[in-house]
Amino acid sequence: MDGNWIKGIISKSKQIRVENESERQLIQNLIYSSYKYANQTKTGVGKYLAASFDLVVAADYYSAITHTKWLYCPGAIPDTSPRLYYHFTNCCPPHVLQKEFVFSPANKPPSGKIGRATSRLLLNFYQQLFEKRGRNEKILKGCEPVDIVIIDESKKMVIFAEIKASPLLTLPLSMPSERLYTEKAGERVPLSHQITNNTSLFEKDIQILVPVKSSDQWSSKYFTLGRVSDIQDSEWAQKGILGLLQNDQFLSDYYKFWFEALRIYPQKEQLPIFWFTNACGTPSPVPPTWAKRRVGSGYESVSDTKTSVGMDRTDDIKKGIFQTLKLGSLGKPLQTEWIFRVALISNIHAARHFDEYLGSMKDIVWTLDAKGNAKKISDLPPEQDIYNLCDGIVALTTTISRDEWISELFNF
Repeated sequence: MDGNWIKGIISKSKQIRVENESERQLIQNLIYSSYKYANQTKTGVGKYLAASFDLVVAADYYSAITHTKWLYCPGAIPDTSPRLYYHFTNCCPPHVLQKEFVFSPANKPPSGKIGRATSRLLLNFYQQLFEKRGRNEKILKGCEPVDIVIIDESKKMVIFAEIKASPLLTLPLSMPSERLYTEKAGERVPLSHQITNNTSLFEKDIQILVPVKSSDQWSSKYFTLGRVSDIQDSEWAQKGILGLLQNDQFLSDYYKFWFEALRIYPQKEQLPIFWFTNACGTPSPVPPTWAKRRVGSGYESVSDTKTSVGMDRTDDIKKGIFQTLKLGSLGKPLQTEWIFRVALISNIHAARHFDEYLGSMKDIVWTLDAKGNAKKISDLPPEQDIYNLCDGIVALTTTISRDEWISELFNF
């Protein structure tokens, strides 16, 4: 292999794309809102950006909703009004806020779709961040074995990166419902929780549920998101969240909820809002009425580790470590024309598993020893190059860097 490998990957990489103009505008407006709230609260912008990114992902998920797989809930105290929910973890949203676990299968997309959607959206999110800050770097969709390419052609600088991304949470959708009844022994009786079809999906207000806290109690608050005109309406959710950004109360409530959810996620504190987060596991102790696994033994989870947050899934961390070593070993000894770096990139850092998997590796450097005889540095030629295992472990929430360019680029 020669130095043309780096150029070859660059030449095969493609421009990133947005699905539609509403998606582009949503990303831009959410970045603006993140900086606005960070300035108002005099806190770092990273968590605001990560929370905003979850809304971008949510809009993508919402755009694909159908009439099927809505949950009918007869009502949860203090609001006993019946509602339909389109939710993304395996329990009834308003009931779990009251510490009541009612199992109901989630509407999360298949893992393959989650990976494709979050990766594409995160690339666009970072690109818009670069442009906001007046950076010249461009992001390209890489080709095997490179996920993404970040390039500054004027300075001949390039980053090959592995991307691992997944939202912390996705807010449920909801619509008011008539109280539903069935017949038992000749009597009409109200229905309890069940999966049903939503026959009023089009041209009706769809709301988004945001948990809010008052006097140490969490409750449901609903904001009108918008309407689906027909099955071809693929931009309704992006337009709806764009409209909600004009409502300061929505963003204020959402950011407070999201920050608290991120705080408790690593510690697995079983507070009501913990069960809105991905990879929250199974309630402990298991409630008497909780569902047993549909396949295998044990009990269903509210959300399993396959949806771990950001780069926090252990399989993804292991693959990411290997990929950075592989990309580095292929490209770093060849860097002549290009200044070449490797990185792991995500939306949220490895909040649970950093110490276990990445903490001991972040400062590793390596070199080549073709003869296989070196036992210490002095056994190598004095001008021998050494390389970082990973030049940057990058996330919107926090970045660890061993490279000046990466530190500048991702200093939001």
